[in-house]
Amino acid sequence: MRLSIFTLILKSFPLPEVIETAKEIGYEAVELMGWEPHLPVETTNKQAKEINSMIKDTGLAVSCLATYTGGYSSKSDSECQKELDQLKRFVELATILDCQLVRHAPGGPREGEAELSHYQRAAEWMQKAADFAASAGVKVVMEIHDGGLIESAYGARKLLDIIDRDNVGVIHDAGNMYISKADFGEESVKVLGEKIFHVHVKDELKVEDLSDPSSFRVRDEFYCHKLLGQGGADHLPLFKALIARGYDGYLSAECHGAMDPIETAKHEYKAIKELIAKAKGDF
Repeated sequence: MRLSIFTLILKSFPLPEVIETAKEIGYEAVELMGWEPHLPVETTNKQAKEINSMIKDTGLAVSCLATYTGGYSSKSDSECQKELDQLKRFVELATILDCQLVRHAPGGPREGEAELSHYQRAAEWMQKAADFAASAGVKVVMEIHDGGLIESAYGARKLLDIIDRDNVGVIHDAGNMYISKADFGEESVKVLGEKIFHVHVKDELKVEDLSDPSSFRVRDEFYCHKLLGQGGADHLPLFKALIARGYDGYLSAECHGAMDPIETAKHEYKAIKELIAKAKGDF
């Protein structure tokens, strides 16, 4: 398993500085945030080529393009077409950046409230996205996320089966699944299997209120972004299951906390490395 950093952690830094920082810390790749100041959809081919050269010059790779596109299940046809057009542009950028994965969201509502029609609507447009991406040799990944159609491994598998495309998989996210109260350990890996294309690593903790700057509300509960190992999302069972399965993709650090971003990036790298070593040592 290889280590990546989601550039959202360093969202206030210009991309050249982010890339240098990632390299200095030891990360092997960057997952590019699909917004300013890193990789907005308006990025030109010339700019993308310059970014690609900059990344390659440091010996890094691009693990994923983290776009904020999709959300088909509750949108009109015209709105869906606009989302698909943006996805197509990101796929074009992915080919320039030698990146195989582009994040794309199916939409909501959350699993417990969704009807079959929501899954079918999302699948219809995800299939279109997948087919365009496949023509460019790119894979589409849907992040397991609280509040959406895929909050759990089971919800993700349900939608994946309806989409039925080889180049569509998921981003496993234990932090999000902790909030959704879904299994994010061995069982989730068994359910998703080969459809785990990418893994986000972040820790969260259920708290009593919003007193911490890193806290946020999810419906009638409160949570707080934490450094890895300081929250409630124990990643060790997940890492052990991924190793047992032979997962050889990226583990991408994604801490959202209001802590110092450079120190956060350093901490997450060290914590992930230690967890991998511990997980391997248990075999």
